[in-house]
Amino acid sequence: MLGDANQYQRIFASKNARGARTAVIVMIFLALLVEELIIAEAWFAGSLTPDPENGRYILIYAARHFMPQALGIIFMITVVGIIISTADSFLLVPSTTFIKDIYLNHINPKASEKRIVFMSRLMVLTFGIIAWVVSRVFSESTTVFEKALYAFTVYGSTITPCLVAALLWKRATKAGAISSILAGTVTTLLWEEIIKIHLPQELAKLDAVLPAITLSVICLIVVSMCTKNKEQTAEG
Repeated sequence: MLGDANQYQRIFASKNARGARTAVIVMIFLALLVEELIIAEAWFAGSLTPDPENGRYILIYAARHFMPQALGIIFMITVVGIIISTADSFLLVPSTTFIKDIYLNHINPKASEKRIVFMSRLMVLTFGIIAWVVSRVFSESTTVFEKALYAFTVYGSTITPCLVAALLWKRATKAGAISSILAGTVTTLLWEEIIKIHLPQELAKLDAVLPAITLSVICLIVVSMCTKNKEQTAEG
């Protein structure tokens, strides 16, 4: 959740700091409650599932095989709704960032409101096409649920370490953050598409997020320690 950029857009949309603080506190407690329920359901469903291959999709498997038909349909609709909502946010966040940080700052600072709206819609469409092409190239044989997990793995192993460091570690540097993001992204892509194929079966089952986030954190720490003095000198 820390690496989920749309969460911060919603927080900054609050009318004041008090509203944002209250919303975050409520969100944390509700998220903990929901997560506990999800873990409990996965735990019970896992004990009823003989095939370990269904472990990664245990809730989907449970909705299809263990729940009453009506409840299973509602559950599946909820899951698909969450995926669509997440995909929608993943399109809006980079589009908004591009318009605010690049288009308005460097391309057309005096753009009218109508022009900004048009460009925002165009960028949503553009990023949507790019995302579709990437999903076809890198995950051609996977299901929609695997694609969603793939996306969460990428930003979870790349953005989250940098964000935590920005909040809690003053010695983190820009170069360290960039290297961390690159390491996490490249490791995830290589692990899923190349490395996993050549590993022993037991290691191949290892989720990509584990090696990706490990290398991401290592690069963040090592590069930050090596570039700290240089960045301080440049700022001075």
